[in-house]
Amino acid sequence: MPFSLFLDMTVTACVTVWSPGPNNILLLSTASKYGARKNLKLLLGIWTGSLTLMCLSGLFCSTLGNIVPGIQNMMKHVGAAYLLYLAWQTVRRKPPAEAEAEKEPSYFMGIFLQLINVKIIIYGLTMFSSFILPYEQRVPVLFLFAVYLMILGALGNLIWVFAGNILKRFYEKQYKAMNLIMAALLLLCAMRVEGIL
Repeated sequence: MPFSLFLDMTVTACVTVWSPGPNNILLLSTASKYGARKNLKLLLGIWTGSLTLMCLSGLFCSTLGNIVPGIQNMMKHVGAAYLLYLAWQTVRRKPPAEAEAEKEPSYFMGIFLQLINVKIIIYGLTMFSSFILPYEQRVPVLFLFAVYLMILGALGNLIWVFAGNILKRFYEKQYKAMNLIMAALLLLCAMRVEGIL
């Protein structure tokens, strides 16, 4: 994988997993209610589920590429289209709601959240089909990419946990500008995937 594409993948991944979504909003909400320390089990569950989904995404995309030759190019276009959709949704996104969790977060709640989190599932499929598999097929390297993508998500989760109400208040005040910046970054990444830039 060319280093410039690796940087594009990293920017896309960060914009995707650091933006408000089910994981980050839940972590923000539970951190403001229970504190960062009591979120540790939930964080570990989210990270376990996320790593599992990244590995499954890589396996699925790689296997599909072996079964249906030439599908990776089509998957790349689908991934770029998803990035455009994500950019549009980011522009339209409103500030986070004042949701609070009903019970203290748990490890298994974090894992379960990943299994139903469409954003993370599509994130894994997009990253592997658009950025990784066109350049790399070896299983150990694919696993390293899965770990890398999970770590980027984990960093985003930590930002939301530790920023707590400060980030929430800032995002609520500046959400339009932040959404436009994130959407513009996603648009640039989609254009790079398609070879336009």
